[in-house]
Amino acid sequence: MSFHELKEFTEVLRSLNFPRLVSNENFRYPNFPLMAEILEWTVRKFEPNIRLPKQLDNEQDRILFVKSIVLSLLQKAHVKLNPKNIYQSDGHAVREILPILKLLYKSLKNQKEGENNREESIQINTLRNQINSKRQDLRQTIQTAGEIPKIGANLFQYLRDEGFSKEMRNKALGKSLNTSKIETEIKEKIQDAEQQIEEFKKRLENITNDEIEVTKKIERRKREAEQLQKRLAKLQSFRPPYMDEYEHYEKELKEKYSVYVTLFRNLHYLKQQLIYEKQAEKEQSINAERTTRIAVEKMKIENEQTAPEIAGIKELNEENTSRSNEIRVFGNMTGTGFSDDEDNEEDEEQNQLIEVDDIEDEEEIDGEEENEFLKEEEEEELNEESEEENTANNF
Repeated sequence: MSFHELKEFTEVLRSLNFPRLVSNENFRYPNFPLMAEILEWTVRKFEPNIRLPKQLDNEQDRILFVKSIVLSLLQKAHVKLNPKNIYQSDGHAVREILPILKLLYKSLKNQKEGENNREESIQINTLRNQINSKRQDLRQTIQTAGEIPKIGANLFQYLRDEGFSKEMRNKALGKSLNTSKIETEIKEKIQDAEQQIEEFKKRLENITNDEIEVTKKIERRKREAEQLQKRLAKLQSFRPPYMDEYEHYEKELKEKYSVYVTLFRNLHYLKQQLIYEKQAEKEQSINAERTTRIAVEKMKIENEQTAPEIAGIKELNEENTSRSNEIRVFGNMTGTGFSDDEDNEEDEEQNQLIEVDDIEDEEEIDGEEENEFLKEEEEEELNEESEEENTANNF
């Protein structure tokens, strides 16, 4: 407990008009009687009709007093205090009570400022009312000044007719009045007035009865609200027995969810790597096809170049055979060797072209299958991402 806090505590008590002088040295050591007096005075600021135990001789009475103080401040001021620190009745208790005293000091300060502002507003309103009254008086004087000629003309007319009105007045005064009739009319008026007074009294009685019922309802609602506040304070201070198990499962679920997220990311990464590998294999197969096509075209060009040379060699051989008149056999049983070789080469070229066409067809089929596989993988990834978002939203 610092000296600054003790000084602030004593100054706040002095500004709140605490009925006893409190110095900085009173709470260097435990001082429960003074602390009890300060606590009772503070609580009565919030709830004047509170009942607190008066006897504080033994430990049980002091504990009961501290508990009642803490509970009432929690209900009225909505401030939670530590009963252990308050029971020590030293600097720790001062530190606990200081926020409540600051709250009272702040409300008192705001009230004084409001009163000053109210006085200023009252003065301003009085000045405005005086100015408005003066303006109304000025308007009335202007209006009366305009009515003076009319009043003078009417007065002149009345004075001129005074002779005739005097004769009529004297005649009316000379006549005898019917006192009985006048008396009956006056009694009827009095009865009507009394009936009206009785009706007003009945209305007032009904209003007072309604007011009493409303006040009873308000008091009953206040008692119910206080009971509910006490119950709420007890429920807020009570910790359910299943909270430990709930927190344990929540922590375990967070750990499992983190593991699930890492596994899902790894799976997504491996699928992406598999797609890259398949694309690389496809590119390799396309390059191999391209090289085979180039080789086939080169072979076609070489065969076209060697065909005329073979035909010239055949003609020379025929000439030599005719000159020598000798029978010679070349090639196999079906014909000349050259023709067989050419036929074999043509067959090989056709077979190679057929193989290339088959490879292209297989590649088209593989490409279609790969596109279907990629579409299926993309759909699976989208489904997994949506499931992950749903699980994240649930958490």
